[in-house]
Amino acid sequence: MTRISNTVINELISRTNIVDLINQRVPLKRQGNNFVACCPFHTEKHPSFTVNIEKQFYYCFSCGSHGNVIDFLMHYDRLTFIEAIKELSIMHGISIEKNPNVCEHNNYRKNNLYQLMNKLCAYYKSVLTQKEYLYAYKYLKNRGLNTKTIDDFNIGFAPPRWNNIIQKFSLTLYDQKLLDQAGMLISNNTKKYKYDRFRDRLMFPIRDIAGRIVAFGGRVITQKKIPKYLNSPDTEIFKKSQHLYGLYEARMKHKNLSCILLVEGYIDVITLTQFGINYAVAALGTSTTDNHIRLLYSITDQIICCYDGDYAGKKAAWRTLNTALPYLTDERQIHFAFLPHGEDPDTLIRKIGKDNFLKKLTQTQDLSNFLFETLSKKTNLQTLSGRVKLSSLILPILKKIPGQTLKLCLLQQLGNKIGILDDNKLSQLLTKKPITYANKINRCCINNNIGRVLVGLLIQNPRLSKLVPSVQGLEQLKQDDIVMFIDLIQICKTYPISTSAQLLEHYRGNKFFSKLESLAYWNHLITNDMIEITFIDALTRLYNLTLEKRQELLIAHDRTFGLTTQERQELWLLNQTLSKH
Repeated sequence: MTRISNTVINELISRTNIVDLINQRVPLKRQGNNFVACCPFHTEKHPSFTVNIEKQFYYCFSCGSHGNVIDFLMHYDRLTFIEAIKELSIMHGISIEKNPNVCEHNNYRKNNLYQLMNKLCAYYKSVLTQKEYLYAYKYLKNRGLNTKTIDDFNIGFAPPRWNNIIQKFSLTLYDQKLLDQAGMLISNNTKKYKYDRFRDRLMFPIRDIAGRIVAFGGRVITQKKIPKYLNSPDTEIFKKSQHLYGLYEARMKHKNLSCILLVEGYIDVITLTQFGINYAVAALGTSTTDNHIRLLYSITDQIICCYDGDYAGKKAAWRTLNTALPYLTDERQIHFAFLPHGEDPDTLIRKIGKDNFLKKLTQTQDLSNFLFETLSKKTNLQTLSGRVKLSSLILPILKKIPGQTLKLCLLQQLGNKIGILDDNKLSQLLTKKPITYANKINRCCINNNIGRVLVGLLIQNPRLSKLVPSVQGLEQLKQDDIVMFIDLIQICKTYPISTSAQLLEHYRGNKFFSKLESLAYWNHLITNDMIEITFIDALTRLYNLTLEKRQELLIAHDRTFGLTTQERQELWLLNQTLSKH
């Protein structure tokens, strides 16, 4: 795909007023400097969806949905990135490519691929009921799945042969290439021969949030020394870390999902649905990711994680908890249900039935119970050192939680356990200690904090770039935040009237994007009249750190090799300059 230039994207964003575009789809009301509405991405009674006209951003304080005008089109209109760009280009009459056929070609290719995936799904379904492969159909029946459930989830079967797909469909070389890119065909070393990735496996189609088949999961049903489950690899249309099995089906059955049950396997989702618990989803062979949590909380405010009660299940639950922490606002909940050892939702619901299974789900551990139970096992609360250790384990976790009331309640529980009942003293535990220049370790911490402040203030207020006289010499500090800061300054100098949305768009797909995105929505609590002063102060401290680093290098060099006359003069000037600060 020919990449659309940043210049064109920048122009499209600058010409689009995000308030006008969103207001055409979601009626907005002015509230101070912002515009508000009930969030279009989840159900709510009171508006928490905010659009900032200066920064050209939208943000929902309830579900966390956020972005610029491109993100809104992708999320609300369910467009791909290229489709959103094309929509803006049509709106403003701007050609997005030197070759105007590129975009059309990309959309044509993806549409062809989706059609091919649908054909494969229909093919695998037809194979499942063929006489020759009835053993696969019987396997599903023996697992207790009825015909309606098998049909609803479009379960199929991939025959054992190596080249079923090419033989069945007489594919053109172009279609073969598409299926190769989609991970359904594999090329041999010479790339002249292609064979099926999935053979002799039950096939579970995986749909995206819009219902399009983007991948498959395959399960062996015979005793072979190969992986039991095999998923499609990551492709242009499928990322394992961003999709959940059964989510599309659950949303089709419920207009509003009061909760979602997160389980571990395809069969668990399918069996629970057959029993009437049709709000279960599963990760696709990966641990629960940030993308999964963000996606789930954009749809519901309550997640119930269902794991085995053994050590591995508790470990998986702990990983999920840590992933979910930054998304836990006061409105959101996360619960953990642990099943008897050796059981999974599929086997357990068949043994005890739907009603008893639902009773099990009412006995879940909430965030508080699971958190304190897990960490209390690592300490002895009968001793002073044990109580101190519990505090040191829990405080870093509490700092990650954005929900203020939730954080306060957890802090009070900690106080009850360690014997501190004074609310003021508890609050002091969460207060960061003042940073000093006592030693190199502290200087490193300061350096990281300075970089975060500078990048955060700059991404939110691009006009501050005019206050930076030079970035020469800063690269020697070598921290990621400083590298980002230098890069941001250079972009601001190149595009001097950029908005926050335009600045952020420059980094889409870049390794710094997620960090910059979080800083773009960072609530720094600095009043408007103090933003410029804070920025200049942080910048001055950063320059001083650079001078200190050079000073240290010269002193070390003097002790080992001695200094030239020019270097001695430089060291004297550095000493004089730093002494003034």
